[in-house]
Amino acid sequence: MNNLDSSLQAHSKLEKETTNLALLKDRVDKYHDLSTQMSSILTIFEKRLGNLEQTILPVYQETEQLQKRQQNLEATLNCLENVLSHYDVSQEVCQLIHQGPVEGNISIFLDALAKLRAAMDYFLHNNSQSVELENVTSLFNTGCEGLNQHYSMLLKKHSTPLKPVELLDLIYIEDDSSSDEFTSFRQLSQSTREELYTISHWFEQNLREYTHIYATERGEVVLRSLQLLKDHQKSSSWGHEALKPRHSGRPSETKKNTSARLQQIFEKKANKLYLRATQTIEQSTGFSIKKASSHSDHLSSDGPLDGDQELDKYLVMLLGLQRLLNWERAIMLDIIPTSKHNEVFARLAYNAIELVVKDAEAITQRILRCISRKEWTSALGIFSALKRVILLQPDIERTYNPAQREQLTKVLNKLQQTGAKALEHFLDVVKGESSTNIVGQSNVPKDATVHELTWNTIWFIQHLYEHFDVIGSILAQDVLYATQLETILMKKELPGDERNKAMLAIYIKKALAELNLSIMNKCEQYNDQATKHLFRLNNIHYILKSLQHSNLIDLVTLAEPECEHSYLEMIRELKASYQKTWSKMLAGIYSLDELPRPINGKVKDKDRSILKERFSNFNKDFEEACKIQRGISIRDVILREGIKRDNVEHVLPKYNRFFEMYAGVQFSKNPDKYVKYRPHEINEMLSKLFDDSA
Repeated sequence: MNNLDSSLQAHSKLEKETTNLALLKDRVDKYHDLSTQMSSILTIFEKRLGNLEQTILPVYQETEQLQKRQQNLEATLNCLENVLSHYDVSQEVCQLIHQGPVEGNISIFLDALAKLRAAMDYFLHNNSQSVELENVTSLFNTGCEGLNQHYSMLLKKHSTPLKPVELLDLIYIEDDSSSDEFTSFRQLSQSTREELYTISHWFEQNLREYTHIYATERGEVVLRSLQLLKDHQKSSSWGHEALKPRHSGRPSETKKNTSARLQQIFEKKANKLYLRATQTIEQSTGFSIKKASSHSDHLSSDGPLDGDQELDKYLVMLLGLQRLLNWERAIMLDIIPTSKHNEVFARLAYNAIELVVKDAEAITQRILRCISRKEWTSALGIFSALKRVILLQPDIERTYNPAQREQLTKVLNKLQQTGAKALEHFLDVVKGESSTNIVGQSNVPKDATVHELTWNTIWFIQHLYEHFDVIGSILAQDVLYATQLETILMKKELPGDERNKAMLAIYIKKALAELNLSIMNKCEQYNDQATKHLFRLNNIHYILKSLQHSNLIDLVTLAEPECEHSYLEMIRELKASYQKTWSKMLAGIYSLDELPRPINGKVKDKDRSILKERFSNFNKDFEEACKIQRGISIRDVILREGIKRDNVEHVLPKYNRFFEMYAGVQFSKNPDKYVKYRPHEINEMLSKLFDDSA
């Protein structure tokens, strides 16, 4: 039973597979027929396509040739029109070129020049011998000349020198962000700058020279602005009007004079430099630097001692030049192509810088003449000006190119040379005073007070300290000072500022040495020995006290550690020498052992004449000394009272012993003639010394 079922199932599957095989064969046959038909269709299509190509290709080729002919014809027509336009351009633009450009509508004129340039290029390359080339070249050159004139006219029309008050405002509001806005709208408006920019770039592209026009016109504005400022400085109102702010929103400071305003400007610059330096140090080292006092303190002085007005005016000129050129550089950025900036700026600034340099030479020559007349305030003015010019160096570095900086270096060098000559001449004056004593001619004070040379020397060196930094840099250029500084540095290391102070200390040491020698020589003009000593004592004491009160003694100690001790020792020796002048008159009454001894109030007849002589000589010498020394002036109270006390302690005890022993002795019929002074009278007379009114 099972075998029968299996046989039926196998037979059923076989029949099914046979049916499927027959179906597959039928479909394969159909696919074969379809493939054959498709191949036949493709073959027919290929033949028809080949026939079409053979028919169309000649038509296409003919059409392409026709298109090329059309293009060539159009190109020929365009070329012909272009050529004809070159022939016609002269007549077309002739009237416009001769009329010249019109302000505010420059593009039309530049278009006409472009057409002429194109015509020139065409004739130059295709018909260089034609009359048309000469015509368009002539017209083009005429147009360029007209454009040059228009360029110059625009600059002249819209460029006017700044009035002095405007330039002074520009200087005063140097750090105000609105400063450019304040002046820029007055000339060269934005539309004018754009037109000048367009012309400048056209010149640049067409290789035409234009930089000298711009540099000349704008350079004249800078030069005339400075000259107007100079004329204003000559007016009587200069000291009151200079640097006076004229803007709302700024407090009125009309009471400040020029020197004070300059002081304010340079203090700002000094503080900026100090801040920049401290920031650099803090960033590089990590140390914080605290500013205990104003960094610009050394710029200030107690009074207008170094406020030489001519130097103040010159410093204003320097500031004005720097501000004007900064302004010009900003304007130039809007007009001149970048490649021409350096060339134009160099030409533009040359005459103005030359004016400032020549003014520096004239001023320094005048100051040298003042110094030769011993007007030392002018010398101090040089150092003040030099310090301020040095403060301007960062601005100069930013504003000027290397050649201009070299020009302006002449100003710095001239001031340094003048400062060096002033220092040298002062030493020569002090030294010369020691050898100019003419026989029979006295140039010392009658009252033996402090000599004018001493006053002037101390006054001068006291004010030199305010400028120790610039003076140190001047003296460092002298080999002798540099050598002495090296000697000091071998003993003690000094930082930068201290080195400048040491340089000044060396100079002051020399000045004091020459002053001491001059005082010593001058005292010989006095006939009285006591007066000689008192004259020297007055001067030496004044020198020491002045050095101590002004703290210059600490400065001089850098070069001469024993300076204070030396002056104290000199004063002690002079006091001792002065006391010895009393010893001569006391010699006759001091040694009682050499005098006759009274017995019962009497002396021998032969001894009476000795006592008369001793009393008479003392009276005569004492009266003469008192007469002379009452006319001597000792202004220092402590010194005067100290010398009086020393005199009393030196003279009175000796006279008192002599008086007590011999005043009651009968050695003359007229004792009042010889015993003229009692001890208390001697004391009174000594107390009235150095008092001309006594």
